[in-house]
Amino acid sequence: MTNSKSKSMSISLSSTSEKLVRTISTCENRTVTNVVENAVRVFTLMPKELRDRLVEIASEGRTASARFEELSRRLLLELARLQYQHASAALNTSGEIDEEMLIDDEIVIVSSPVT
Repeated sequence: MTNSKSKSMSISLSSTSEKLVRTISTCENRTVTNVVENAVRVFTLMPKELRDRLVEIASEGRTASARFEELSRRLLLELARLQYQHASAALNTSGEIDEEMLIDDEIVIVSSPVT
């Protein structure tokens, strides 16, 4: 993704937020600037109602992390489902479907008993 001109801004973060940004940048081998820029880009693309709700959840302290974890799981599941639907539709229209695979309506799993 290309940026037009970059513009320098000065921001202030709480010590907790600053530590989190630095931790993410180190773990993901990214610059602090990149982490902040990506966070702002994603946040500003969201509808206001969603941004407001996420900020509200974040202010709930100890329970926020668990709630964000659950929301993330649900969102990732939905994204995977949509990706599967798009891939299925593309495969269906491409005409490259393995007819033999369509005949097999179930997969037999053979496993050895646990000893």
